[in-house]
Amino acid sequence: MSSVASRRTTVTLRTLGLGLAAGALIAGPLLVDVQPANAAERTAWEASGPDNTYTLDFDGTTAPAQFSYDMEPAGLEQLRTWSMMTTADEDGTVTVEYEWTGNHAWCDATTILDQVIESAGVRSVNSVIDEGPNCSGNPPNGDFAYTGTVSFDVSAGDRYGFDVRGSNRDLNNFLRGTLRLGIPELPESQTITFPAVADTMVDDGPVALAATASSGLPVSYASTTPDVCTVDGSSVALLVSGTCTIEASQWSAPFEFDRAVQTQSFAVLPRTSQISVQATDELTVGEAATATATVTPAAATGDVLFAVYGDDQCLTEALYTVTSPLSAEGTAESGEFVPDAAGTYYWVALYSGDEATVASATECGDVQTAVAVAPTEPPVTPTESATPPPAPADDPGDAGAELPRTGADGAGNLAALGAGLLAAGLMLITGRAVARRITRNR
Repeated sequence: MSSVASRRTTVTLRTLGLGLAAGALIAGPLLVDVQPANAAERTAWEASGPDNTYTLDFDGTTAPAQFSYDMEPAGLEQLRTWSMMTTADEDGTVTVEYEWTGNHAWCDATTILDQVIESAGVRSVNSVIDEGPNCSGNPPNGDFAYTGTVSFDVSAGDRYGFDVRGSNRDLNNFLRGTLRLGIPELPESQTITFPAVADTMVDDGPVALAATASSGLPVSYASTTPDVCTVDGSSVALLVSGTCTIEASQWSAPFEFDRAVQTQSFAVLPRTSQISVQATDELTVGEAATATATVTPAAATGDVLFAVYGDDQCLTEALYTVTSPLSAEGTAESGEFVPDAAGTYYWVALYSGDEATVASATECGDVQTAVAVAPTEPPVTPTESATPPPAPADDPGDAGAELPRTGADGAGNLAALGAGLLAAGLMLITGRAVARRITRNR
């Protein structure tokens, strides 16, 4: 149920200066009481207020509802309140005519009439009449009469009606009045004109409705497909793609009478989407390649399927696939693909779509999704050096070895050296002698 501030309330007031004597009840114009065939099913009205100060003259089931109040003394500058309420049988707009006549005497008199709706424990009040305080014959001092029409937007089970209030500050004071309720006169039948609603993309809502009733009474709307669309007043909110069906009706309460209904359906179209991929562009065999997909509009939900192909036509079997969910920002991550051979690889991304968004995909072979993979460089092996190996360390037994030149060790070494040379000389002489003998014997 909408708030009081947003209710469609049409109030037409006119003060009847009938000049009757103070304290007399004013007999204003009669309300038209159209009797439908099911008049016995009318919802009864109830009255309440300070004890022993009011009577419920008619409860509205067989004649226009009416109650009267009479309080004397009313209390100096005491605001007194009476209520006239009933219960809504169903959702709809209730249009009620009222006629309020009376006398609040004498000085600084006030007259207050409020529209009231009680729904789910919340009491909403909207002012209809608020006059005074006035004296010296100025309204509402003395006799008064008001008539008008009020519309209530209610849900089944809501309590709705009027609060009647008044006060004055005269020592000889009283508050007297009568409130009568009825319905506007209606034709025997009424029709609703409900213009067709064009098919609308889900992002282009809300959609305004413009149905009218031949009776001139307000039209109420309801969605019969709440999973696709909902109604707030005369505006339709689009939730997902599908068929939205709206029912327009006119309920001429305070009891069900001459109800007219029309429906209109229209298609709620899914929004289009676009997907793009940003991928690693260069790497070597064994390194990991990754990609990020971005889907617009950002309100899209669902998954993105990533695939990697080894040819730019995507005709071969995919080398890698993974499905990732879209984030709240409209992006998805691919995970890591590790190529095992050099070459060029191509990412492809497919967005699944959702209830309000069409699926979309990137094109195979798009240069933005290509990954160039270079071979791994072979390890470097050391080559043989041209530098000759270092000479071995000197052997003390070599002839060229440095020998001590002094001391006992030096003398011993010299003796050994001499003995060696002598032996070598003998071997040389012996060899030459043997050679000569062989020559002579030949």
